Amino acid sequence: MVGTEQPPVDAEPGERRHRTLASRVFEQLRRLIDRGEFPKDFKLPTEAELGTRFGVSRVVVRGALMRLREAGYIRSVQGSGSVVVRGPAFGALVYPAVQTIGDLERLYEFRITVEAQSAELAARMHTPETLEVIEDALRDADRMVEHGTPELAADLNFRFHRAVALATGNPYFIVTLERIPNLIGFGRVQVKNFGIEDPIERLRGIGADHWSIYEAIRARDAQRARAEMESHIGAARKYIFERQPIAE
Repeated sequence: MVGTEQPPVDAEPGERRHRTLASRVFEQLRRLIDRGEFPKDFKLPTEAELGTRFGVSRVVVRGALMRLREAGYIRSVQGSGSVVVRGPAFGALVYPAVQTIGDLERLYEFRITVEAQSAELAARMHTPETLEVIEDALRDADRMVEHGTPELAADLNFRFHRAVALATGNPYFIVTLERIPNLIGFGRVQVKNFGIEDPIERLRGIGADHWSIYEAIRARDAQRARAEMESHIGAARKYIFERQPIAE
């Protein structure tokens, strides 16, 4: 499986789940550092704050931070927690931060344009290898729904969109998708499931969208792939704006 670390087969279920979640949080934090959203010399939030942000326990966060230290992304400073020691992986360019409702609207406008074109090009240019990367992301997401672990949803959702960009064969699309703010772990965007009490049911709907996009790409139906992606991201935008409360 591409990009997924597998724990030892003899690991206990609880330990295996912690390792999987820690691996996902590690990847999310690594991307935030690589993208410049957590810049060099930035002091990371506390374990408790990161746990709330990513919807996981402090034990999981501790495992992710340990991997970041081992990979040379952060260092521990006595009395100050963890500090970032690496700059952005892609140079100085950083997309504007999402800080207002207007920023969020403009972000979705940009995503619809870029990702619809990405899906169209992926339908024309994919290879068996890049198609397999998309399939791996989709099957991982299906397993997450089956096992009832919605904590992994944001990261797996991002993996799918990045895999579509990879299938274009165009590095500009790949890097752009890597850099676009994906809202993973953004505590300030607390979307309420009004009308959809079960988050797993919401994820099944997202998964159905993703499989439809994949089928269009696999069939090399470029116009359908574009339309499916436009509809998918448009629905995500509508979902946030219709369910985001103005105040608690």
